[in-house]
Amino acid sequence: MNVNRLIRQYALLPWICISLAGLPLVSLGAEDTIRYLVVQGDIEDAQRTDVTNAVLALEGALSNIDQVRNHLTAIDWIANAEVQFNWPDELTVNVFPERAIAYWNDSGFINKEGTTFRSLYHAGEDLPHLFGPDDQVQAVLDRYLEIRRAVPDRAIETVEVRDRGAVAFELRSGWQVLLGSADISQRLQRAVVVMHRLEAMGVDPEHTRIDARYTDGVAINESVPTIEVLMSQHGNSIKGNEL
Repeated sequence: MNVNRLIRQYALLPWICISLAGLPLVSLGAEDTIRYLVVQGDIEDAQRTDVTNAVLALEGALSNIDQVRNHLTAIDWIANAEVQFNWPDELTVNVFPERAIAYWNDSGFINKEGTTFRSLYHAGEDLPHLFGPDDQVQAVLDRYLEIRRAVPDRAIETVEVRDRGAVAFELRSGWQVLLGSADISQRLQRAVVVMHRLEAMGVDPEHTRIDARYTDGVAINESVPTIEVLMSQHGNSIKGNEL
């Protein structure tokens, strides 16, 4: 089966036009026959190839616009697709790919609507990693968004929500925070305040864990500088400025 491909690239609307020469022509009626397939969308070349192959696999069913669209949207990385016949002989497919905002567990991704999907095309992206039960996707996403609002100037590395609702997260800078499963919002705010204070004290965030699973206060897994050390550091800083 030979397919002659005519590729045209545009800056704002990249698309590929494929001649169906060599394939059985699809007749829509007495005068309408599909001879060309146009694939549009903000997608990579490999994704265009996947879309093209998926459409061409339907062959005799190309006249059923709904079937073509349903076939494409069943592909996991495709969020939506528009399909239309352009008289006299062209089938146009406009593909809208999924947009991942985070990794989901060990093998998937999650979009801003809280829908999980799999994709070979999103692997390697610099995204936070969310972990949680598959039946609590929205709850995990909500916690992630709450944490992001609490630390808007920090990059989040991971957020984990366990089966019983216990929440933990880690920032890209190294801070690790345990929030438990009760009063999570209040504990989060408390942990953020402590985090800022520890940073002001010069505590290295790398592998430093803030355990906020207490009614009042938090526990730190690293030693906190004493007043004497802080005063000494402050004094050295002043002398350095004098020089």
